[in-house]
Amino acid sequence: MLKQLQTKLRIFLIVIFMAVVSLILGFSFWNTWQASQMADVSYIQRMASLIIYQLEADASAPEALLSDYEREMNVYTILKDSTGQVLYQSSPDTRTDFGTLGKIAQESIDMVSAGDHADLPKITDQGGYGEIEGNSHDRYYVIPAVISTKSGQWYSLVLFYEQTSIRELLLRQLPAYGSIWLLAFVCILLVSRFLLRRAFEPTERVLKGQKDFVAAASHELKSPLAVIMANAEAIETIGGQEPQIQNHLSVIDTECMRMSRLVRDMLLLASSDADKWTVHRQKVNIDTLLITLFEAYEPVCKGKSIQLKLALEETEYPRLDTDQERLFQILSIFLDNAISYSPENSSIEIQTRQTTKELTFLVADHGKGIAKADRPFIFDRFYRADKSHTDKSHFGLGLSIAEELAKILAGRIGFKDTPGGGATFFLTLPIK
Repeated sequence: MLKQLQTKLRIFLIVIFMAVVSLILGFSFWNTWQASQMADVSYIQRMASLIIYQLEADASAPEALLSDYEREMNVYTILKDSTGQVLYQSSPDTRTDFGTLGKIAQESIDMVSAGDHADLPKITDQGGYGEIEGNSHDRYYVIPAVISTKSGQWYSLVLFYEQTSIRELLLRQLPAYGSIWLLAFVCILLVSRFLLRRAFEPTERVLKGQKDFVAAASHELKSPLAVIMANAEAIETIGGQEPQIQNHLSVIDTECMRMSRLVRDMLLLASSDADKWTVHRQKVNIDTLLITLFEAYEPVCKGKSIQLKLALEETEYPRLDTDQERLFQILSIFLDNAISYSPENSSIEIQTRQTTKELTFLVADHGKGIAKADRPFIFDRFYRADKSHTDKSHFGLGLSIAEELAKILAGRIGFKDTPGGGATFFLTLPIK
């Protein structure tokens, strides 16, 4: 149980820590994305200033100048003269055709042509940057400008610069972020294991001592029990015909058998705690198993005026690959429990339910049922609903043993209310 708790705590710590790390990395990436956008804007504005300055100073070979910027700086341009004739247009390998981008820019951004400046003072006019989106979700920064050269010429210029996409940036940052995430995961894995192991060490030592004590005490109790029972049998054989002696011997025999069952149950749980239970898997015939169970408990039920019913499925049962002895033991615990809490002239039903993936065994009684206050503890060791302990046939270990057995069979057990009153305990096993 401690190992399960330790595992759950470890998983919880890892999930929480990695969620925090992921949020931090996500926030860091968002800031990087924002910084990348600002850097792109700053870059295109700086490139625009340089290009405009060079065109103003020397406009003799604008095509060569702009092609250099296209090739080396990835800044694409459309240059027109004062009559609207295209002097130069970049031909980059963009996802959207560059001519289409020019039309999108013209429709989306307020651009002024060189002809509109004919009656104005000869001054260069650079517009602010805008953003446009291509046909393939590619985005671009655009800066329009009207340039007045020293030689008195006028040019209309539009500059384009493709934005760094969030996908491209993510792929670029992924190795670094992935390394940080994996490093954090390995660190929390090792640290949580170390810390939880240190935290649970004192408790594990105490529990191990208790388990060792129970196992040792159970083994030690077997020997004196055997001696007591043997001597009681000898006394009965030699001179146990006196009624008073016979009564005392009967009490000794009853209590010895009761103590023997307790020792057996404690040894079973000690073996479970030490992970020493073994599973002998075999193909189990369900019909044969249920009929054997019915025949074993029918005389016991008749002796207590209880009717035992067995409901077999009409369809053929699948053959379970499981431990037949352990399965029989779990169902026996269910039946022992049902018989103990069933009144006279009531009934107990052995039923089954099956799906394509699971087979469920059910034992339903019609007793007083399980009180709400007892339900959370019904599978706890030594827990008994009868607080007065008047019923000495049970020690509160049967259901806890059944739960342990169900785990090693890769199944699960539980209970529910029986319609009309009583309790129904069930065991569900996977069909493989």
